[in-house]
Amino acid sequence: MEPNGFLITAEAVSTIVLTLALLAVLVVLVLLLLQARRVASSLGEMARHLEAEAGPVMDRARSVAENVDFIATAVRTDIQKVSDSVSRLNDRLVQASNQMEERIQDFNALVEVLQDEAEGIALDAAAAVRGVRAGSRTLSGDGETAAPRLGEEEGPGSLPAAEAEDGPGPEAGEVPGKTSPGA
Repeated sequence: MEPNGFLITAEAVSTIVLTLALLAVLVVLVLLLLQARRVASSLGEMARHLEAEAGPVMDRARSVAENVDFIATAVRTDIQKVSDSVSRLNDRLVQASNQMEERIQDFNALVEVLQDEAEGIALDAAAAVRGVRAGSRTLSGDGETAAPRLGEEEGPGSLPAAEAEDGPGPEAGEVPGKTSPGA
């Protein structure tokens, strides 16, 4: 064989082999495309089926979401009302507490004034009783001991000397030195 003829034959054989390989690849591609088409058709059918099945589920989910939104709004409104009520109640309690504090202060001032007045009346009454005792001693002739002045005590719980010896002083309405008709 000729060297040129061998190259030509090898070229022809390689061309045939490449053509056959290309045809085999094309056949495999066509088969794959047909299979992909069947898969795509099956997926489309499954999507339509899921869509038909998911429609009610989606409607139900939408309804649930709307209910949750309504409940959240109602709860938010109620919480706001409770918060406002608590705030108003707190304001009222503060106001009542302030008024009560003012009244207690007024009452304390009144008690202090009454206490001062009662002390004054008690001191005036004690001074009047001492004056009456001193006057009765003077009128009865027991002028030996002078009555203690206001604020000077003879002793705690003791009677003046004339009363301790003679007994209690004259009753109200009696004249000192005279006996009562029933005695």
